[in-house]
Amino acid sequence: MVKSLSQIPILSYHKITSQKEFGVNTISPGRFRQQMQYLREKKFQSITFQDIIHGRIPTKPIIITFDDGYASVYDEAFPVLKEMNFTAVIFIITSFIGKKNSWDTPLSSGRFYHLNESQITELVKSRMEIGSHGVSHRALTYLPTKELEFEVNKSREMLHHLTHQAILSFAYPFGMQNFSVQQAVRHAGYQFACIHLWGASRVVNPFCLPRFPVYRLDGIDSFRWKLHSGPEKRLEMLKLQLFSWPAFLTPLYQKLFKKLY
Repeated sequence: MVKSLSQIPILSYHKITSQKEFGVNTISPGRFRQQMQYLREKKFQSITFQDIIHGRIPTKPIIITFDDGYASVYDEAFPVLKEMNFTAVIFIITSFIGKKNSWDTPLSSGRFYHLNESQITELVKSRMEIGSHGVSHRALTYLPTKELEFEVNKSREMLHHLTHQAILSFAYPFGMQNFSVQQAVRHAGYQFACIHLWGASRVVNPFCLPRFPVYRLDGIDSFRWKLHSGPEKRLEMLKLQLFSWPAFLTPLYQKLFKKLY
């Protein structure tokens, strides 16, 4: 399984919407469709972590993930995924199910809703996999042990109760993790955990799986470079690391203005 993990590209998305905001994590529905069409044309087949556990790994696998569990995943991405016969893994913040994203920095003229329970249930019925993104989307490396354990255990319990499925995967909020956080996730019963690019090690670790973020500025060439080897991919990795560092400012916002730590 470890060898297979090292060969499977994992994409990470956030919002799929036409609503404008300052951040780079918002992808327009048209661009998302173009990217999914590219994957289908190149014969990629999407899988979930459940598929890995059961050994269902095709010749050209890819894992499509969505962090935060925004309602736009249901409204905009879900119809395209069904049309292309793709599955995805959606990481849910359990205390914000059906609520607006008040945990995040206000980078747009309005707040964004998260998926509600009925939408999550319908996604599961259509072969989408649900993973955890914690209870409150706080940086886990900042938390004392009891709060860390609450974030990873309670969210898994809530999602299992909602979906009636085993919750196998976790996505670290802001991609922030260390050995203690990894151990807490492992002890909670998860079998996989995802970061972005920062903090990835050379040794394949199922609790520190790197993903390729997809940003608003990614054209089809940039998207292609994420998935293929060569000098273009190395340049793409550098760009992704530069674009992703502002995510570390949100925990500071939470600490100073939300008093969450």
